[in-house]
Amino acid sequence: MSTSVEIKKESMTISWVDGVQLAAEVRNHRVLVDQPLQEGGQDRGVTPIEMFVASLGTCIGYYAVRFFQRHKIPSTGFKIAMEWEYADQPHRIGTLTARVDLPTNFDPAMRERLRKVMEGCTVHNSITIAPVVSIQFATPDKAKAGEGAGK
Repeated sequence: MSTSVEIKKESMTISWVDGVQLAAEVRNHRVLVDQPLQEGGQDRGVTPIEMFVASLGTCIGYYAVRFFQRHKIPSTGFKIAMEWEYADQPHRIGTLTARVDLPTNFDPAMRERLRKVMEGCTVHNSITIAPVVSIQFATPDKAKAGEGAGK
């Protein structure tokens, strides 16, 4: 007997704002993405790469905080510093490092359990086991674009 797995689709909308600024909108939240001045932007938001790194850092942070809560460990002093280096051919992030400041009085015997939990975060899994990415173009509605009116 086979069991069916429910696949949940999520979505967000990315739209142009001004210059090279884009807005990512999901649920009731809006994040502005921009580039630094030297890259042609107005530096009014994080870059896509910074948002990607923040996504990983906050995801592993969330998993860590849930671990602390389950084990009744105060999160005081917990912090993650993310660092990355670029690689070429193709241009991408080549290395990501999360330096974790553990909570005050964290039991060192629990480090490996915590590491395993943090490495199980959804973003970490999504970059270590790459998702299928497809780019599809929508066909513009000719009536909305003003084309074909009166035909």
